[in-house]
Amino acid sequence: MKILITGGAGYVGSVLTNTALGNGHDVRVIDSLYFDNRVPLINLGNPHYEFFRLDVSDGQRLGPLLAGVDYIIHTAAIVGEPASNRFPELTEKTNYLAAKEIIGLAAGQGVKGFIFLSTCSNYGITEGLAREDGDLKPLSLYADTKVRVERHLIEGKSDIDWVVCRMSTVYGASPRMRFDLTVNDFAMNAYRKKYLDVFLPYTYRPYIHVYDAARVIMTMIEQFNKVRNNVFNVGFNGENYQKIRIADIVKRSIPDLKIDVVEKGTDLRDYQVDFTKLERYLGLKNMYTVENGVKEVVDMLSMGIIEDPDADIYYNTKPRLGKAVAH
Repeated sequence: MKILITGGAGYVGSVLTNTALGNGHDVRVIDSLYFDNRVPLINLGNPHYEFFRLDVSDGQRLGPLLAGVDYIIHTAAIVGEPASNRFPELTEKTNYLAAKEIIGLAAGQGVKGFIFLSTCSNYGITEGLAREDGDLKPLSLYADTKVRVERHLIEGKSDIDWVVCRMSTVYGASPRMRFDLTVNDFAMNAYRKKYLDVFLPYTYRPYIHVYDAARVIMTMIEQFNKVRNNVFNVGFNGENYQKIRIADIVKRSIPDLKIDVVEKGTDLRDYQVDFTKLERYLGLKNMYTVENGVKEVVDMLSMGIIEDPDADIYYNTKPRLGKAVAH
């Protein structure tokens, strides 16, 4: 099976790439290497791995690379509310227009299936558990572009089978590490400063380890006929956390941590998500917990694997933005 992964050198994409190769698949990665990372070096020389450096909005160059591909996992995007708000035109071009073009190209090349990484942020603010057939209330341009691509697929505007993955907030160690994700951010700052400001501490969000996320997506491809043309919340029941609970979990690893609760903030998202549909279709359980993710971050810092977690490459909003970045 040949799988093309857009954004395959990104936070989620790099783990997906390694998971797909480990499962015995041929993998073709498209990434702009916006962060100048060296992630592709990990698999260089693997006969089942191909890498092409290009922007996902370059349909002319991308189109021929879809030949012979069985499935596409589309992760490339301007990711998160801060980055999308800072670069709205690039977000529209990359997240919406480029995604639509890739879907059309894939249909024309006879690709069997298109896996679209969307986000649970589409739910915005909810009362009770958000389910796949519930109302979407995107509060940012980032979520709005994801909702529009979802609609493009669901309304059958391209002749291709698809799966929409509304992702929980990811965390944990990745070849392209990020410290602008809640769990990773809390663990990193707690380790270095022994101090945390927790804004809007009682807001909820679902969380998933990046390796669990990759495992779910690969299972979808390997059982595609079972899941095709469906929307799934990607995460696990029991993994909805308030921010203050994340901070308390971090404190278990760093007992001298001081936590300051701030009852205000700019990120108003507050939602809990139901993952029963995913469990019903695939029967998967999480292998990792937030505790595991916190330990990974503390270990990579204490071991000196990452010496400067403030470096621009670990943040989606810090570097020069001229090309699409990846999840």
